[in-house]
Amino acid sequence: MSSKLDAIDTIVVVMMENRSFDHMLGYLSLPPWNRADVEGLKNDPAWQMQFANHDKAGKAYQVARFSDASMNMVGDPPHERPDIETQLGMPVNGVFPMNGFVQSYPEPEPLCDRNPLPMGYFTGDQLPTYDFFARSFAICDHWFCPLPAGTQPNRLMAMGGASLIDVNKSGLLDNQDLVYDWLNRHNVRWRVYHDKIPFFSLMPKWIPSILQDDHFQSFSHFASDVLWEKDSFPQVIFVEPSYTDSPHKEFPNDDHAPTAASNGQDFLLHVYNALTANPARWSKTALVVTYDEHGGFFDHVSPLPLRTFPPSPASYIPFHTSGPRVPAFVISPLVEAGSVFKGNLDHTSILKFIAEKFGNGSYSPDVDARKVGSVSDILSRAQPRTDIPHIGDPQPSGFTPGRKPATPMPAAFQAAWDQMKNLYPEGAAKKFPDLMRHF
Repeated sequence: MSSKLDAIDTIVVVMMENRSFDHMLGYLSLPPWNRADVEGLKNDPAWQMQFANHDKAGKAYQVARFSDASMNMVGDPPHERPDIETQLGMPVNGVFPMNGFVQSYPEPEPLCDRNPLPMGYFTGDQLPTYDFFARSFAICDHWFCPLPAGTQPNRLMAMGGASLIDVNKSGLLDNQDLVYDWLNRHNVRWRVYHDKIPFFSLMPKWIPSILQDDHFQSFSHFASDVLWEKDSFPQVIFVEPSYTDSPHKEFPNDDHAPTAASNGQDFLLHVYNALTANPARWSKTALVVTYDEHGGFFDHVSPLPLRTFPPSPASYIPFHTSGPRVPAFVISPLVEAGSVFKGNLDHTSILKFIAEKFGNGSYSPDVDARKVGSVSDILSRAQPRTDIPHIGDPQPSGFTPGRKPATPMPAAFQAAWDQMKNLYPEGAAKKFPDLMRHF
């Protein structure tokens, strides 16, 4: 085991929802940030012309800055497998032109500073937590979602290295092996801290555990556990936001459009501040922040040529590429401030990292063979930095009410909640009293 793995005790993973790299971090290569080390957006007219996207009438649109990160968006760009095929465009010599994002968007009117919603991007003054992370820790500017598909398939890849589905289901997911099972088999302490319903309430075998044991804890316990819990503190932690698609009364903070991006900034700053409040534990921690998939938002970098075959008994057409680029940070005292990692990564890079630390380097044959690096590749220091950067406390955000499910992801979460409250009413009432009252 290398010294940089010896220096890590705790791996923390936060996976947000549905934003692309250019959409959230592409600004870093523009004035006044001028980060030449980041492969982001460019003001160059030739570049703008190359990556202009045309609507169905042939009108060209270039990327445009959003005016406000604190407001809810007006829509949610499509991002299922057929939509992404349109968004990537027809490849030439294996390189995709990334020119179909506007064409796949159903709204004809301009929605982002005279541009369609998928071509919008934010800047550092609008995303203060990300600007802080970019200056203080490591960006991964070649991190891709594993599949050119939606939320459920990509989260299954992230949390198990395989997906039985290639499009989102409206009902509960079939049971399949997840990293939780792998961690149990390897006697690794793990926990999920969830702000409202956790994602794998969609998988029936996990509902009893979510409601009845301490592998799943409310995010409200996270900060105090980091400070005070000792021998039982988990070695691998998954922190989950409040999902836009799940039942909720308070504002969601997962960044899933149309939810405002500022909500996620507050949530992630809470996570960071909780971890750094215990300097001794922080000195041995690696926090990974990324997104399940791009959510239909523009990115200019062609996906990786990665083949992914359906596991048995699934029979969908194999994928021949990764999905588009997504934002990713490694936030740890074991990375240099303001660094950029250029190697190819996807969500299975997290599984590789966990396996290197806790499983003698092997997660599964498919994950081990996948041609992407590991998160451990980004850890550039054998000894932790002693500084703990600080940018202040999160500020309250807006409020987004619950809504009736009309598309697959909200319907899937509703099916999970219905099963929890109907089959385990006492556990559901104890764990989610607000949801029990309102839904």
